[in-house]
Amino acid sequence: MKSRVRTYGLALALTCLLHAMGMAQDQPEVTPEDAQVLKESYVTIRDVHISGEQVTRLYIITREVQFEKGHSYSMSEVLARMKASKENLMNTALFVDVSVNFTKWMDDSLDIEVDVKERWYLFPLPYFKPIDRNWNVWINQYKVSLDRVNYGLKFLANNLTGRNDRLNLWLINGYTRQVTLSYYTPYLDKALRQGLGFDLTFAQNREINYTTRDNKQAFFKDGSKYIRDRFGFTITYSYRKGSKERHYARVGYNIETIADTVAVLNPKYFNNGATKVAYPEFSYRYEYYDVNYIPYPSKGQTWEFNFMKRGPSKNIDLWYFNARYARYWKLPHKFYFNFLAEATLKLPFDQPFYNQQLLGYSDSYLRGLEYYVIDGVAGGFLRNTLRKEVLSFKWNTGLRSRIYNQIPFKIYLKGFSDVGYVYNKNNVTGNMLTNKFMYTGGFGLDIVTIYDLVVRLEYSFNQLGEHALFYHLRDN
Repeated sequence: MKSRVRTYGLALALTCLLHAMGMAQDQPEVTPEDAQVLKESYVTIRDVHISGEQVTRLYIITREVQFEKGHSYSMSEVLARMKASKENLMNTALFVDVSVNFTKWMDDSLDIEVDVKERWYLFPLPYFKPIDRNWNVWINQYKVSLDRVNYGLKFLANNLTGRNDRLNLWLINGYTRQVTLSYYTPYLDKALRQGLGFDLTFAQNREINYTTRDNKQAFFKDGSKYIRDRFGFTITYSYRKGSKERHYARVGYNIETIADTVAVLNPKYFNNGATKVAYPEFSYRYEYYDVNYIPYPSKGQTWEFNFMKRGPSKNIDLWYFNARYARYWKLPHKFYFNFLAEATLKLPFDQPFYNQQLLGYSDSYLRGLEYYVIDGVAGGFLRNTLRKEVLSFKWNTGLRSRIYNQIPFKIYLKGFSDVGYVYNKNNVTGNMLTNKFMYTGGFGLDIVTIYDLVVRLEYSFNQLGEHALFYHLRDN
């Protein structure tokens, strides 16, 4: 009887697996009785076979695989661990694709087979990128001005020694003259938990954002000389015990100098009309990722917490707290819903302009207000998105390559609504969005493809009665 139960459990598990791989015609209905059988049917893992790796060290891959040789698992655990193993490996950003299957099924034992398709890791590339906060600002407000572009050489060596370490060298000219050298290795110890890295940056600018007017950045430019110099050095220590949690501690030192004219235009840029600041900086970051695919999640949740102490020095003294939470649900008929919430607090409230960036920078913005920045010392936002997968296909490239013979695409239609608020004790008159409730909405299209590339096309509306098409690009 037990043998029949185990055989049925394995057969049921295989059917579930084939469906997950897209090979079965209909989704199997797992009744409570079936689920119980899967829990009671145990198998032993004889071996874990890994193939496809050429650069990546084997122990980097096995760290993410949720099976141990010689251990017994229920079939429900096997299915869950296969899925988790694939997600862990894809979230390392080392591979184009990963497959995790069981093979050599004999009696009450089987092998696990992991096949990876490695990315191309070395990128000595010419660099050309607008300096503005997003493409929409550069295209629509600055009319694709080449004066607002950085160009040069960007050398990226990902997975340099096969341990998921990264070496970056940037030699940039144009709007910004910049030299950046950074290296980070996530695995220093035998337990593969501790990492270490450093960043060294020197940059100069002929133009500077010295204040905000009408919730838009105001710039001062001197074509004859550089009016802003920056130097920074940071050391990063990381700790990762499991597959979901990450800790980062950073300590650094920064020196920044601005031209006298900038201090005259805005004496509160650094406070007290100062033209130079030098300060230590310490930060801690906690990340919790329990999602199926970090670049574009469709199920699970993420937590991020950031703390930073900037200073103290004569004109710089900042305590910074930031938290971000996102939740993702998979709904029937290829619908998905998610929300993302973020809150920020800066103390004391009386901060120089240098420390007041809040919404409209990086990935902290309301969709539909991309043309605006909202500076402040406290605030946050909430994004809600409902999307549906409308198309999924693989484009045959015709290349004789195991990795690049096909490029996958997924396309989603979506609708969204955002709300937010920012408080600024020293609000400049004319910044109509500061100290006010903000709301936006719209609809759009997301395109997800190889190398974690996500293209977002969004037609958005805001509370000011404005509406426009916005473009966003996420790439690693």
